[in-house]
Amino acid sequence: MSQLVLVFGDAHIPSRRDSIPESFYDHIEQANYDLALITGDLVRESEMRSALPPLPRSFIVVGNMDYGSQYNFHEQIQLDDFNVLLLHGTQLRPRGNIKQLWEITQEIGAHVAIHGHSHTASIDLHKDRLLLNPGTISGATGGWGDKIDASFIELEVSKTELLVKLFLTDWKVVKESTLRFQKQEDKVVRL
Repeated sequence: MSQLVLVFGDAHIPSRRDSIPESFYDHIEQANYDLALITGDLVRESEMRSALPPLPRSFIVVGNMDYGSQYNFHEQIQLDDFNVLLLHGTQLRPRGNIKQLWEITQEIGAHVAIHGHSHTASIDLHKDRLLLNPGTISGATGGWGDKIDASFIELEVSKTELLVKLFLTDWKVVKESTLRFQKQEDKVVRL
């Protein structure tokens, strides 16, 4: 039996945006997620939750804009055969440094790392580890005003297989990219 996991972050609600794209809202509302993994920078959790459909059981990490948050800086979650590290990514220098993130996964025994902070969605298989960034679900820019492409990731986990779907919108068209990975021994490989 597989698990369906919603992965998003960097909502910055209400400081930089006050909503998510309507198409994302509709998709999330209709999906039957088992779990949500959230990379932080919610800003005000109650307002972020009001801008989204009801969420399933969630793991949330603190971002650099989550002042006074009670959440941890990182979480390790077991999804079937995959050990997953969830963090905001503030600790990576420069932002989104996948070499440094890969070293952290090696150190703690994670197969997958999910990070945010850069507001740029990515799916990187670096050496033998899968590094995912869901981008910004609200299209929040790095500063005040305007909006950029909005994105989130959906994971379908089934034992040793992981289907990764990236949803990205320019606020007119939603693009969906799908990649399939498998854990073989202690390595992640693309199928």
